[in-house]
Amino acid sequence: MAGDRWKGVTTDRGKPRIYIQQYLDLKLPEERYKRICQELGLEKPFTEEAATAVMEAFLEDLADGSQCDTVHLHRSGGDVVLMTVVSYPYSQATYDRMMAAYLAKKSLGQAE
Repeated sequence: MAGDRWKGVTTDRGKPRIYIQQYLDLKLPEERYKRICQELGLEKPFTEEAATAVMEAFLEDLADGSQCDTVHLHRSGGDVVLMTVVSYPYSQATYDRMMAAYLAKKSLGQAE
């Protein structure tokens, strides 16, 4: 067992969750970025914390299940680019179909 600290705790395990990761660059005019920061109550817009809050607000509005951790900010030519890696859930059924197709190709010698 895990130890006394975890006495009385329950766990639930099921099928593994599959997450796909891909980069996401969000580019917007600097003035619009500053306005969004003000709307979110962020006093220092050009910090990693502010960039992360703006990206999280974007992902929340996107509403596709995407999540991010750290966001990097780049300013250039009047634009702000927020760069991150997002993870989003992949349906187990879709993953199973892709894996079956990959294994079939592999058995025929066609997989990478």
